[in-house]
Amino acid sequence: MKKLKHLLFLGLVINSSFLFSQKPEWQYFSMNGNECQTFITKGNSRIMVPPYCFLSDGKPYIGPLTIAFKEYKDQVDFILGGLSLRYEINGSLKTLQSGGMFEIYIKLKDKSAKVLEIASTKKVTVKFAIDPKFDVAGLEPFYFDPATKKWVKTTRFGSAKEGNDNVPDNTNDLWQDDPKSVKFQDIEQRNDNDQDGGCYFVSMRRNSDPNSVYDSMICPPDYNPLDSKYADYLSNQAFKTMQIDKMGLYNYDKIFNEEDNVLMFVNLTGKGGKPLDLKGKMYVVYKLSNSVIYYYKDDLATKFSLLPRTDISIFIFNEDGTVSRVPDYFWKNFDAKRMKNKTINLPFEDIKLVTLTKDEFASITGLKH
Repeated sequence: MKKLKHLLFLGLVINSSFLFSQKPEWQYFSMNGNECQTFITKGNSRIMVPPYCFLSDGKPYIGPLTIAFKEYKDQVDFILGGLSLRYEINGSLKTLQSGGMFEIYIKLKDKSAKVLEIASTKKVTVKFAIDPKFDVAGLEPFYFDPATKKWVKTTRFGSAKEGNDNVPDNTNDLWQDDPKSVKFQDIEQRNDNDQDGGCYFVSMRRNSDPNSVYDSMICPPDYNPLDSKYADYLSNQAFKTMQIDKMGLYNYDKIFNEEDNVLMFVNLTGKGGKPLDLKGKMYVVYKLSNSVIYYYKDDLATKFSLLPRTDISIFIFNEDGTVSRVPDYFWKNFDAKRMKNKTINLPFEDIKLVTLTKDEFASITGLKH
């Protein structure tokens, strides 16, 4: 009997370890401190490091170093990476909807060397490749403060109330450009028979000074209408750019619009209709929104709510490494609007052990990947 207990315990350890081994992996890029380098990541993002970017004891560091970089693209990455999308502003708890996150750090071979800092006159530029399958209009940069364990908005509004309103879900807001203020100017004609314009300039607002603009030259494919040029300009700029002055975890987010949330009470049931005791997090995910909402046991009595949508997935990680999920059939005739201030019974079915790839994990939890 004792041997059997040991085997069971070993199995739980293996399952838990395997689950967390599916989280995004670190990528490493080597360079010298006096070099200017651009690195392309596995996720097609760009890391641009200027020369003499780092300081050691206040002096330029020119020796060898390694950039450690990790990309989180979707809901599966956020969950397996153990990341939170909760955002507290003005005493109110919000949920962030992400276009993706990245972690970046400096590693030195010399263990005795002090931690490097980015020089005050330098910035590391990260052009993060966003996933267009999610609704990512109106994204803004956030930094995860390791001291407070909270997300901090890095825009000029910071924690001001007017800087934390829900951003309209307008695709033109994806790059925060107003098409009415974008000026297209043809600078060359290809030939007499070609009626389409050539390259043109786009007037852009500077992130550092919103009252200042600069001209960016764009050379699109052969499209003539103004709106086609603008749409092509957006689609060809599938990156969100952030200039960072310190290492850490960064996020491209907007506040998830939960204005239509329907508050309700909930009971959790397992196999045979028996009450299910929630011991960790219960995840609520809307497949078409790149966000992750979760509840603890104490939240269920007063804080549980759902949006009146059909792309809902709810699941739980169990202590034994398995996953319990509300089956798809439950949502077919479910109408959240009719359940306001009422009690719903969420039935959970157990799914096989999570010794799976990322794609398989996304499949069994119902997440879009």
